[in-house]
Amino acid sequence: MLIVLVIVIRNENFFERQAKQKLNSKKMTMLLCITLVLMVISIYLGVKLHDLNGKLVSLQRAYQDLSASIPPSPSWPEGITRDGMIDQLVKNKELFPWHGVLGGTMDIYDQNQVWFIGPAWCMAYIEDGHMGGYMLLRYKITKEGIEWRLIDSEEL
Repeated sequence: MLIVLVIVIRNENFFERQAKQKLNSKKMTMLLCITLVLMVISIYLGVKLHDLNGKLVSLQRAYQDLSASIPPSPSWPEGITRDGMIDQLVKNKELFPWHGVLGGTMDIYDQNQVWFIGPAWCMAYIEDGHMGGYMLLRYKITKEGIEWRLIDSEEL
């Protein structure tokens, strides 16, 4: 009877150990799966980061190329602004190389269509609603005001 009891106790310990091993085995399998998923995510993010770095370098080069092609901005005396310069240009309608047609009035209707190039040049788009074109002007800021001179024009 003692032998049977010892065998039963050993068998219970054996089954407990087997259950613990199965539980540990399941934990290890789960841990291994989580590790593999994290590795795949890390590799994916690394590839994406590499691609984004390549795009960033490409954009930086494009920005440098564009920056190099932009002419220097005008350096106007204190108190003179872009809007003020455009207002003075609009007041000098005798500079406009064309007259309005079909009852239209030649003017600068969109101030975003006026570009100041370098320290003394201006290009502007003028129209009357029926026809339009570009004019290239040279300007000089003096004590008396702004002197404008039409250099060239191109009707569209």
